[in-house]
Amino acid sequence: MKKTYSNVRGTSDFDAAQSLLFQDTLKKSREVFKRFNYQEIILPLLEERDLFVKGVGQNTEIVEKQMFKIEGKDIVLRPEGTAQVIRYYLQNALFKKSDFSKFFYTGAMFRGERPQKGRLRQFHHIGAEAIGSDSYYLDAEIIDLSLKILDSAGIKERRLLLNSLGCQGDKEKFALILKDELPRYKEHLCEDCRRRLGKNPLRILDCKKQRCRQALKDFVAQTGGPHAHLCLRCLDNFKNLTLLLDDLQIKYILDFSLVRGLDYYTNTVFEITSPRLGAQDAIGAGGRYNNLVKLLGGPDTPAVGFALGVERMLLVLGQSDCQQTIDVFVALTGSSLAKIGFDILSNLRQNNLTADYDYCGKSLKGQLRAAQKKNARYVVIVGDEEWKNNCVLLKDMAKGTQEKVKINDLINKIM
Repeated sequence: MKKTYSNVRGTSDFDAAQSLLFQDTLKKSREVFKRFNYQEIILPLLEERDLFVKGVGQNTEIVEKQMFKIEGKDIVLRPEGTAQVIRYYLQNALFKKSDFSKFFYTGAMFRGERPQKGRLRQFHHIGAEAIGSDSYYLDAEIIDLSLKILDSAGIKERRLLLNSLGCQGDKEKFALILKDELPRYKEHLCEDCRRRLGKNPLRILDCKKQRCRQALKDFVAQTGGPHAHLCLRCLDNFKNLTLLLDDLQIKYILDFSLVRGLDYYTNTVFEITSPRLGAQDAIGAGGRYNNLVKLLGGPDTPAVGFALGVERMLLVLGQSDCQQTIDVFVALTGSSLAKIGFDILSNLRQNNLTADYDYCGKSLKGQLRAAQKKNARYVVIVGDEEWKNNCVLLKDMAKGTQEKVKINDLINKIM
Protein backbone atom coordinates (compact mmCIF):
# COMPACT_ATOMS: atom_id res chain seq x y z
CA MET A 1 0.00 0.00 0.00
CA LYS A 2 1.41 3.36 -1.03
CA LYS A 3 2.05 5.93 1.65
CA THR A 4 0.10 9.18 1.38
CA TYR A 5 1.44 12.40 2.84
CA SER A 6 -0.25 15.18 4.82
CA ASN A 7 0.97 18.54 5.98
CA VAL A 8 2.81 18.54 9.31
CA ARG A 9 0.44 18.85 12.26
CA GLY A 10 0.29 22.45 13.39
CA THR A 11 0.89 23.86 9.91
CA SER A 12 -1.72 24.83 7.34
CA ASP A 13 -2.08 24.98 3.59
CA PHE A 14 -3.83 27.96 2.02
CA ASP A 15 -6.11 27.15 -0.89
CA ALA A 16 -6.57 29.64 -3.75
CA ALA A 17 -9.35 31.63 -2.02
CA GLN A 18 -7.47 31.70 1.32
CA SER A 19 -4.27 32.73 -0.44
CA LEU A 20 -6.08 35.65 -2.07
CA LEU A 21 -7.46 36.73 1.32
CA PHE A 22 -4.03 36.26 2.95
CA GLN A 23 -2.29 38.41 0.32
CA ASP A 24 -5.09 40.99 0.36
CA THR A 25 -4.72 41.29 4.14
CA LEU A 26 -0.96 41.87 3.83
CA LYS A 27 -1.46 44.36 0.99
CA LYS A 28 -3.97 46.40 2.99
CA SER A 29 -1.73 46.35 6.07
CA ARG A 30 1.16 47.72 4.00
CA GLU A 31 -1.04 50.59 2.85
CA VAL A 32 -1.84 51.44 6.48
CA PHE A 33 1.83 51.25 7.48
CA LYS A 34 2.66 53.65 4.64
CA ARG A 35 0.16 56.19 5.99
CA PHE A 36 1.81 55.96 9.42
CA ASN A 37 5.33 56.19 7.86
CA TYR A 38 6.66 52.78 8.97
CA GLN A 39 9.44 51.24 6.87
CA GLU A 40 9.33 47.56 5.89
CA ILE A 41 12.22 45.25 6.75
CA ILE A 42 12.56 41.57 5.79
CA LEU A 43 14.47 39.46 8.30
CA PRO A 44 15.67 35.82 8.24
CA LEU A 45 13.74 32.89 9.68
CA LEU A 46 16.83 31.69 11.57
CA GLU A 47 18.35 33.38 14.62
CA GLU A 48 20.70 32.50 17.47
CA ARG A 49 18.84 30.86 20.34
CA ASP A 50 20.50 33.15 22.90
CA LEU A 51 18.81 36.20 21.33
CA PHE A 52 15.44 34.96 22.56
CA VAL A 53 16.74 33.52 25.84
CA LYS A 54 18.11 36.92 26.75
CA GLY A 55 15.45 39.05 25.09
CA VAL A 56 12.19 37.16 25.68
CA GLY A 57 13.22 35.58 29.00
CA GLN A 58 14.73 32.29 30.17
CA ASN A 59 11.59 31.31 32.10
CA THR A 60 9.01 32.13 29.45
CA GLU A 61 7.07 29.37 27.70
CA ILE A 62 8.60 30.36 24.35
CA VAL A 63 12.11 29.62 25.59
CA GLU A 64 11.31 26.67 27.89
CA LYS A 65 8.93 24.74 25.63
CA GLN A 66 8.28 26.25 22.25
CA MET A 67 11.43 27.02 20.26
CA PHE A 68 12.36 24.90 17.24
CA LYS A 69 16.10 24.30 17.57
CA ILE A 70 18.25 23.30 14.60
CA GLU A 71 19.93 19.99 15.49
CA GLY A 72 23.59 20.39 16.35
CA LYS A 73 23.43 24.19 16.20
CA ASP A 74 22.58 26.95 18.68
CA ILE A 75 20.14 28.27 16.06
CA VAL A 76 16.34 28.37 16.17
CA LEU A 77 13.45 29.14 13.88
CA ARG A 78 12.29 32.56 15.05
CA PRO A 79 9.39 32.37 17.55
CA GLU A 80 8.59 36.11 17.54
CA GLY A 81 9.70 39.32 15.84
CA THR A 82 10.47 41.99 18.43
CA ALA A 83 13.82 40.68 19.70
CA GLN A 84 14.80 40.01 16.08
CA VAL A 85 14.05 43.60 15.02
CA ILE A 86 16.12 44.92 17.93
CA ARG A 87 18.97 42.60 16.89
CA TYR A 88 18.77 44.13 13.38
CA TYR A 89 18.64 47.65 14.86
CA LEU A 90 21.76 47.07 16.97
CA GLN A 91 23.72 45.05 14.42
CA ASN A 92 23.40 47.92 11.94
CA ALA A 93 24.03 50.59 14.62
CA LEU A 94 20.90 52.43 13.52
CA PHE A 95 20.91 54.39 16.79
CA LYS A 96 24.01 56.21 15.45
CA LYS A 97 22.20 57.18 12.24
CA SER A 98 18.91 58.33 13.73
CA ASP A 99 17.49 58.84 17.20
CA PHE A 100 14.10 57.41 16.15
CA SER A 101 13.13 54.52 13.88
CA LYS A 102 9.82 52.93 12.86
CA PHE A 103 9.75 49.49 11.22
CA PHE A 104 7.18 46.91 10.19
CA TYR A 105 7.54 43.29 9.12
CA THR A 106 5.43 40.39 7.94
CA GLY A 107 6.33 36.73 7.83
CA ALA A 108 6.31 33.27 9.32
CA MET A 109 7.03 32.53 12.99
CA PHE A 110 7.46 29.11 14.59
CA ARG A 111 6.60 27.63 17.98
CA GLY A 112 6.87 23.98 18.89
CA GLU A 113 3.77 23.63 21.02
CA ARG A 114 0.76 21.36 20.97
CA PRO A 115 -1.38 22.58 18.06
CA GLN A 116 -4.96 23.65 18.62
CA LYS A 117 -7.39 26.08 17.02
CA GLY A 118 -5.62 29.40 16.58
CA ARG A 119 -2.27 28.05 17.90
CA LEU A 120 -0.10 26.69 15.12
CA ARG A 121 3.50 25.56 14.88
CA GLN A 122 3.99 27.77 11.84
CA PHE A 123 2.02 30.99 11.73
CA HIS A 124 2.37 34.50 10.32
CA HIS A 125 2.70 37.88 12.00
CA ILE A 126 2.11 41.43 10.91
CA GLY A 127 4.21 43.46 13.33
CA ALA A 128 5.58 46.92 13.99
CA GLU A 129 8.26 48.37 16.26
CA ALA A 130 8.91 52.06 17.05
CA ILE A 131 12.31 52.60 18.68
CA GLY A 132 13.68 55.70 20.39
CA SER A 133 10.80 57.42 22.19
CA ASP A 134 9.12 57.01 25.59
CA SER A 135 6.17 59.23 24.63
CA TYR A 136 2.67 58.04 25.47
CA TYR A 137 1.67 59.71 22.19
CA LEU A 138 3.67 56.97 20.48
CA ASP A 139 1.85 54.32 22.54
CA ALA A 140 -1.43 55.80 21.26
CA GLU A 141 -0.11 55.68 17.68
CA ILE A 142 0.88 52.02 17.99
CA ILE A 143 -2.54 51.07 19.35
CA ASP A 144 -4.32 53.15 16.70
CA LEU A 145 -2.14 51.60 13.98
CA SER A 146 -2.90 48.03 15.06
CA LEU A 147 -6.64 48.74 15.06
CA LYS A 148 -6.49 50.51 11.69
CA ILE A 149 -4.91 47.37 10.18
CA LEU A 150 -7.76 45.28 11.57
CA ASP A 151 -10.22 47.83 10.15
CA SER A 152 -8.56 47.56 6.73
CA ALA A 153 -9.02 43.78 6.83
CA GLY A 154 -12.71 44.15 7.73
CA ILE A 155 -12.42 42.98 11.36
CA LYS A 156 -14.88 45.01 13.42
CA GLU A 157 -15.82 42.49 16.13
CA ARG A 158 -12.96 42.94 18.58
CA ARG A 159 -12.09 44.24 22.05
CA LEU A 160 -9.04 46.23 23.15
CA LEU A 161 -7.76 45.28 26.63
CA LEU A 162 -5.36 47.75 28.22
CA ASN A 163 -3.09 47.88 31.27
CA SER A 164 0.22 49.22 32.50
CA LEU A 165 2.92 47.13 34.19
CA GLY A 166 4.85 50.23 35.15
CA CYS A 167 8.61 50.66 34.92
CA GLN A 168 11.10 47.94 35.83
CA GLY A 169 11.04 49.05 39.46
CA ASP A 170 7.24 48.76 39.57
CA LYS A 171 7.39 45.28 38.03
CA GLU A 172 9.98 44.12 40.56
CA LYS A 173 7.92 45.51 43.45
CA PHE A 174 4.79 43.69 42.27
CA ALA A 175 6.78 40.47 41.66
CA LEU A 176 7.73 40.46 45.36
CA ILE A 177 4.04 40.75 46.29
CA LEU A 178 3.30 37.81 44.00
CA LYS A 179 6.00 35.70 45.61
CA ASP A 180 4.61 36.45 49.06
CA GLU A 181 0.90 36.05 48.31
CA LEU A 182 0.53 33.50 45.51
CA PRO A 183 1.71 30.40 47.44
CA ARG A 184 -1.70 30.56 49.20
CA TYR A 185 -3.29 29.73 45.83
CA LYS A 186 -0.79 27.03 44.90
CA GLU A 187 -3.14 24.05 45.10
CA HIS A 188 -5.51 25.75 42.60
CA LEU A 189 -2.79 26.47 40.03
CA CYS A 190 -1.75 24.34 37.07
CA GLU A 191 1.59 22.52 37.13
CA ASP A 192 3.31 25.16 34.97
CA CYS A 193 2.16 28.00 37.22
CA ARG A 194 3.32 26.19 40.36
CA ARG A 195 6.75 26.00 38.80
CA ARG A 196 6.60 29.71 37.90
CA LEU A 197 5.99 30.71 41.54
CA GLY A 198 9.70 30.81 42.30
CA LYS A 199 11.03 31.76 38.88
CA ASN A 200 8.66 34.14 37.11
CA PRO A 201 5.53 34.82 39.20
CA LEU A 202 4.30 37.68 36.99
CA ARG A 203 3.89 35.15 34.17
CA ILE A 204 1.20 33.35 36.21
CA LEU A 205 -1.22 36.21 35.57
CA ASP A 206 -0.90 35.52 31.84
CA CYS A 207 -1.90 31.85 32.10
CA LYS A 208 -4.89 31.11 29.87
CA LYS A 209 -6.00 27.96 31.72
CA GLN A 210 -9.42 28.41 33.27
CA ARG A 211 -8.46 26.96 36.66
CA CYS A 212 -5.64 29.49 37.06
CA ARG A 213 -7.74 32.42 35.85
CA GLN A 214 -10.45 31.53 38.34
CA ALA A 215 -7.98 31.07 41.20
CA LEU A 216 -6.35 34.45 40.54
CA LYS A 217 -9.61 36.38 40.20
CA ASP A 218 -9.81 37.07 43.94
CA PHE A 219 -6.08 37.80 44.15
CA VAL A 220 -6.27 40.47 41.44
CA ALA A 221 -9.39 41.97 43.03
CA GLN A 222 -7.61 42.23 46.40
CA THR A 223 -4.25 43.54 45.14
CA GLY A 224 -5.49 45.58 42.18
CA GLY A 225 -3.01 43.79 39.90
CA PRO A 226 0.20 45.41 38.61
CA HIS A 227 -1.60 48.71 37.93
CA ALA A 228 -2.25 49.33 41.63
CA HIS A 229 1.50 49.44 42.34
CA LEU A 230 2.64 51.97 39.73
CA CYS A 231 4.91 54.87 40.61
CA LEU A 232 3.47 58.38 40.14
CA ARG A 233 5.23 58.94 36.80
CA CYS A 234 3.99 55.66 35.28
CA LEU A 235 0.49 56.26 36.64
CA ASP A 236 0.42 59.74 35.12
CA ASN A 237 1.66 58.48 31.74
CA PHE A 238 -0.99 55.78 31.66
CA LYS A 239 -3.73 58.25 32.55
CA ASN A 240 -2.58 60.53 29.73
CA LEU A 241 -2.59 57.59 27.31
CA THR A 242 -6.20 56.73 28.16
CA LEU A 243 -7.19 60.38 27.63
CA LEU A 244 -5.51 60.29 24.21
CA LEU A 245 -7.37 57.12 23.28
CA ASP A 246 -10.60 58.81 24.37
CA ASP A 247 -9.77 61.72 22.04
CA LEU A 248 -9.20 59.23 19.20
CA GLN A 249 -12.58 57.64 20.06
CA ILE A 250 -10.86 54.29 20.59
CA LYS A 251 -12.85 52.08 22.92
CA TYR A 252 -10.86 50.06 25.45
CA ILE A 253 -11.36 47.92 28.54
CA LEU A 254 -9.03 48.40 31.50
CA ASP A 255 -7.85 44.92 32.48
CA PHE A 256 -5.61 45.21 35.53
CA SER A 257 -4.69 41.50 35.37
CA LEU A 258 -3.22 41.83 31.86
CA VAL A 259 0.56 41.28 31.87
CA ARG A 260 1.52 39.54 28.56
CA GLY A 261 3.78 36.49 28.60
CA LEU A 262 7.16 37.96 27.62
CA ASP A 263 9.65 39.34 30.12
CA TYR A 264 10.63 42.39 28.08
CA TYR A 265 7.33 44.26 28.52
CA THR A 266 7.22 47.38 30.69
CA ASN A 267 4.56 50.10 31.12
CA THR A 268 1.79 49.92 28.49
CA VAL A 269 0.55 46.47 27.49
CA PHE A 270 -2.51 45.71 25.37
CA GLU A 271 -4.28 42.78 23.79
CA ILE A 272 -6.89 42.70 21.02
CA THR A 273 -9.38 39.85 21.27
CA SER A 274 -12.39 38.57 19.37
CA PRO A 275 -15.25 36.43 20.74
CA ARG A 276 -15.25 34.58 17.40
CA LEU A 277 -12.00 32.82 18.32
CA GLY A 278 -13.21 30.90 21.37
CA ALA A 279 -10.83 30.21 24.26
CA GLN A 280 -7.71 31.35 22.38
CA ASP A 281 -9.27 34.72 21.63
CA ALA A 282 -6.29 37.03 21.02
CA ILE A 283 -5.93 38.43 17.50
CA GLY A 284 -2.85 40.40 18.47
CA ALA A 285 -1.04 42.13 21.28
CA GLY A 286 1.69 44.60 22.03
CA GLY A 287 3.18 47.06 24.43
CA ARG A 288 6.23 48.93 25.54
CA TYR A 289 9.64 47.34 26.16
CA ASN A 290 11.90 50.13 27.40
CA ASN A 291 14.75 47.88 28.61
CA LEU A 292 15.14 45.43 25.71
CA VAL A 293 17.58 47.45 23.58
CA LYS A 294 19.92 47.89 26.55
CA LEU A 295 19.48 44.25 27.61
CA LEU A 296 20.65 43.11 24.16
CA GLY A 297 23.81 45.24 24.33
CA GLY A 298 22.66 48.60 22.99
CA PRO A 299 22.19 52.05 24.52
CA ASP A 300 19.36 52.79 26.94
CA THR A 301 16.57 53.18 24.37
CA PRO A 302 12.79 53.02 24.88
CA ALA A 303 10.59 51.21 22.34
CA VAL A 304 7.04 50.01 21.73
CA GLY A 305 5.42 47.62 19.25
CA PHE A 306 2.77 45.04 18.45
CA ALA A 307 2.12 41.88 16.43
CA LEU A 308 -1.10 40.60 14.85
CA GLY A 309 -1.63 36.92 14.03
CA VAL A 310 -2.62 36.61 10.37
CA GLU A 311 -4.15 33.14 10.74
CA ARG A 312 -6.25 34.40 13.64
CA MET A 313 -7.37 37.36 11.55
CA LEU A 314 -8.47 34.95 8.82
CA LEU A 315 -10.36 32.83 11.39
CA VAL A 316 -12.28 35.93 12.49
CA LEU A 317 -13.05 36.81 8.87
CA GLY A 318 -14.39 33.29 8.30
CA GLN A 319 -14.90 31.64 4.92
CA SER A 320 -13.70 33.91 2.15
CA ASP A 321 -15.72 34.69 -0.93
CA CYS A 322 -12.54 35.90 -2.63
CA GLN A 323 -12.20 34.46 -6.10
CA GLN A 324 -9.53 35.16 -8.62
CA THR A 325 -10.79 36.81 -11.78
CA ILE A 326 -9.17 37.14 -15.18
CA ASP A 327 -9.77 39.61 -17.98
CA VAL A 328 -9.84 37.19 -20.90
CA PHE A 329 -10.09 33.49 -21.66
CA VAL A 330 -9.05 32.43 -25.17
CA ALA A 331 -11.23 29.63 -26.61
CA LEU A 332 -10.82 27.71 -29.89
CA THR A 333 -13.37 26.07 -32.16
CA GLY A 334 -10.78 23.51 -33.29
CA SER A 335 -7.31 22.20 -32.44
CA SER A 336 -5.89 23.47 -35.74
CA LEU A 337 -6.20 27.02 -34.34
CA ALA A 338 -3.98 26.29 -31.30
CA LYS A 339 -1.00 28.37 -32.49
CA ILE A 340 -3.19 31.32 -33.45
CA GLY A 341 -4.95 31.18 -30.08
CA PHE A 342 -1.65 31.00 -28.23
CA ASP A 343 -0.34 34.05 -30.13
CA ILE A 344 -3.47 36.00 -29.16
CA LEU A 345 -3.00 34.91 -25.53
CA SER A 346 0.60 36.15 -25.52
CA ASN A 347 -0.43 39.49 -27.03
CA LEU A 348 -3.11 40.00 -24.39
CA ARG A 349 -0.58 39.37 -21.61
CA GLN A 350 1.93 41.73 -23.21
CA ASN A 351 -0.74 44.42 -22.93
CA ASN A 352 -1.05 43.78 -19.16
CA LEU A 353 -4.31 41.88 -19.37
CA THR A 354 -4.74 38.75 -17.24
CA ALA A 355 -5.49 35.92 -19.65
CA ASP A 356 -5.67 32.14 -19.79
CA TYR A 357 -6.11 29.38 -22.35
CA ASP A 358 -7.30 25.78 -22.68
CA TYR A 359 -4.40 23.35 -22.56
CA CYS A 360 -6.55 20.23 -22.24
CA GLY A 361 -8.24 19.98 -25.66
CA LYS A 362 -11.77 20.60 -24.36
CA SER A 363 -14.76 21.22 -26.64
CA LEU A 364 -15.88 24.82 -27.13
CA LYS A 365 -18.67 24.21 -24.61
CA GLY A 366 -16.11 22.86 -22.13
CA GLN A 367 -13.86 25.87 -22.71
CA LEU A 368 -16.73 28.26 -21.98
CA ARG A 369 -17.43 26.41 -18.73
CA ALA A 370 -13.74 26.72 -17.84
CA ALA A 371 -13.88 30.46 -18.56
CA GLN A 372 -16.88 30.77 -16.26
CA LYS A 373 -15.08 28.93 -13.44
CA LYS A 374 -12.12 31.27 -13.83
CA ASN A 375 -14.47 34.30 -13.59
CA ALA A 376 -13.33 35.64 -16.95
CA ARG A 377 -14.75 39.01 -17.95
CA TYR A 378 -14.47 38.17 -21.65
CA VAL A 379 -13.94 35.14 -23.84
CA VAL A 380 -12.14 35.53 -27.15
CA ILE A 381 -13.46 32.78 -29.46
CA VAL A 382 -11.14 31.95 -32.36
CA GLY A 383 -12.98 30.29 -35.25
CA ASP A 384 -11.91 29.32 -38.79
CA GLU A 385 -14.41 31.56 -40.60
CA GLU A 386 -13.78 34.58 -38.43
CA TRP A 387 -10.02 34.17 -38.63
CA LYS A 388 -10.12 34.13 -42.43
CA ASN A 389 -11.49 37.68 -42.13
CA ASN A 390 -8.89 38.64 -39.53
CA CYS A 391 -11.55 38.67 -36.80
CA VAL A 392 -12.50 36.92 -33.56
CA LEU A 393 -15.70 36.70 -31.54
CA LEU A 394 -15.61 38.65 -28.25
CA LYS A 395 -18.08 37.36 -25.65
CA ASP A 396 -18.99 39.56 -22.68
CA MET A 397 -19.56 37.02 -19.90
CA ALA A 398 -21.53 39.38 -17.63
CA LYS A 399 -23.96 40.52 -20.35
CA GLY A 400 -24.03 37.25 -22.26
CA THR A 401 -23.54 39.10 -25.55
CA GLN A 402 -20.92 38.61 -28.23
CA GLU A 403 -19.71 40.55 -31.25
CA LYS A 404 -17.29 40.14 -34.12
CA VAL A 405 -14.14 42.20 -33.55
CA LYS A 406 -11.18 42.92 -35.83
CA ILE A 407 -8.03 41.46 -34.32
CA ASN A 408 -6.34 44.90 -34.43
CA ASP A 409 -9.19 46.39 -32.37
CA LEU A 410 -9.33 43.60 -29.76
CA ILE A 411 -7.12 45.20 -27.08
CA ASN A 412 -8.98 48.53 -27.22
CA LYS A 413 -12.35 46.76 -27.00
CA ILE A 414 -11.31 44.87 -23.85
CA MET A 415 -9.45 47.74 -22.18
